Amino acid sequence: MNAEILTSMRESLFQCALTGSERIAEDPRFSRALAELGNHRSEAKVLEELARRGEQLLLPAEERGTQILDLLALLDAVLLTQSKAAGSGDEVPLEKAVRKEAIPELYYRQESYRSLESLRLALTESGKGRMEVLKAARESKRPYLEDLRLQELFLRALSDRYAEFADEVENWILEERPKAFLPLLERAFSPEQKERVQLRYFSLIDAISGGGTKEYYLDIIARSQGDLKEAAIAALGEDSANYECLLALEKTEKNKAHAAVIGALVKYPQAEELVKQAFLKKPDRYIDAVSYSRLPYVADLIAGEMEKLYLACEKNGRDRKDTDKIAELWTAAIDMESPALLAQLQRSGTLAESRRDYYLLTAMLRVPFSAELRESLKALIPTIPMRNKRNRFSFLLALEELTPEESFRRFSPPFEERLLDKVLSSPEAAKERREDCEGIFEAVQSFSKRPEYGWAHLDPRWYPLLLTYKHYNENEGGLRALYREDIPRAKELWSAWEYKNLQYRPATEEDIERLKAYAWTDFSKVFDGSIKVWQRRGFYNYDLSELSVQVLSIGLPKDELIALLERVHKGVNMRSNNYGNATQRLYAAIQALKDGMDPRELTW
Repeated sequence: MNAEILTSMRESLFQCALTGSERIAEDPRFSRALAELGNHRSEAKVLEELARRGEQLLLPAEERGTQILDLLALLDAVLLTQSKAAGSGDEVPLEKAVRKEAIPELYYRQESYRSLESLRLALTESGKGRMEVLKAARESKRPYLEDLRLQELFLRALSDRYAEFADEVENWILEERPKAFLPLLERAFSPEQKERVQLRYFSLIDAISGGGTKEYYLDIIARSQGDLKEAAIAALGEDSANYECLLALEKTEKNKAHAAVIGALVKYPQAEELVKQAFLKKPDRYIDAVSYSRLPYVADLIAGEMEKLYLACEKNGRDRKDTDKIAELWTAAIDMESPALLAQLQRSGTLAESRRDYYLLTAMLRVPFSAELRESLKALIPTIPMRNKRNRFSFLLALEELTPEESFRRFSPPFEERLLDKVLSSPEAAKERREDCEGIFEAVQSFSKRPEYGWAHLDPRWYPLLLTYKHYNENEGGLRALYREDIPRAKELWSAWEYKNLQYRPATEEDIERLKAYAWTDFSKVFDGSIKVWQRRGFYNYDLSELSVQVLSIGLPKDELIALLERVHKGVNMRSNNYGNATQRLYAAIQALKDGMDPRELTW
């Protein structure tokens, strides 16, 4: 038996079950699979039965739904247990057959309606705990997305008021079963409707289908409004073959839709004059449209608008409206670079320093630096008022211009405080050293997304210096990304650093898993940072729930587990006005453990 024939038949039946049983007779894939199956129907009784039931579906009938579901069940059973080669009466070798063990048992197990109740309620009701139910259902790997009883509920959940919940449903559909939902989405999609869920339907359809035709997008643009129309314009502009259509829309669309057209045109160099004309006429409307373009003329447009606002502030004094616009322009300028824009670092950049500094950080991720950026940085850095920021930019520039050893010698002294320095230095000098160190941590944070750059440009002596620094620094991501087992004493250094961090901030499950991966054994103070937070804001039942999961995941011996929980209880009990009964429940759990209860049997 040819499994491909039956698989094709099953897929066509499944789609018809979703879109309407009356379409089965019009489905060419089903007809083709049925014809091919007819060539093998004499080989086995089950094939004869499959062919007979398939032929019945092509006969006129008022209701084919039950027949389709019955045939689907039979096909599943045959595919799972009886796969054989076409034209052969014997089983094929295991390496070529569809192995039963290769198909998860849960995939074909029929779920009872009662077992679906919690997921059904999560998809249809409101209230707390729904996200946890949804994530648990996804992690179970059961074929909920293929269950016809739930598919309409998944579709309805895409319009959930809780945006994060709708996002989770959307991601689940996209990642695990997109094709099955395409007919449902296409049936629900109605561009004339103004509900925001229509935009989500459009985005899903576009992602699953791999993009539509020019006529499809133009039809949606003509029928829709607002965000949906703008999204359709952006999708139309993704294909350079639609450039002429964009030019036509530029002449007819107004307001936000026109801005969307300019946003689609800005990626095409030949549209330079159109983009310039629109931006210079109403720059406020088109800032978002030209954002993040890498064409030099766009950078010059942004710089020109910055200069106008800078001169206005210089003449009339700082106006909040103008400085907010300058800040918005620096955000739009990310990924851009031109001499005119770099000249604004010490002009309009002084009126929106935090946004300018973020622009600089992103620019310094593009290595090697251009000659213009190097010179601009050398001129700008001495003028930056905050010492830690000066040191951050100086360090990143030095990594490009100096050898790892040279940059270490230049920037490491503030970390290497000697006893004589402690005795003779003034409070101001100590403060400056700490700010210099903070600047280095801020620079190292940029390695969180590019650890290879850090490994290539950092002298190995930096690792113990940074990881054993006596003050806590919240920029943990960069150092964490730099971990590599071939670094001398890597596990010892990073595990001690991770453990020390947990004395200043709350612990998470990920923190505990990292410590266990490092073979760390001392967990006695792992919740000290959490205790500080609970003492400040109170200890609640959801804190106790998180604590229970985390503490049991460590896998401590019972006496160490009791000692750790007693330390937590002593800390949270110091706050006299804890609301709820979480503290009392924690105490009861400790007593139950002392009385001999197994930790796994605790009810927190």
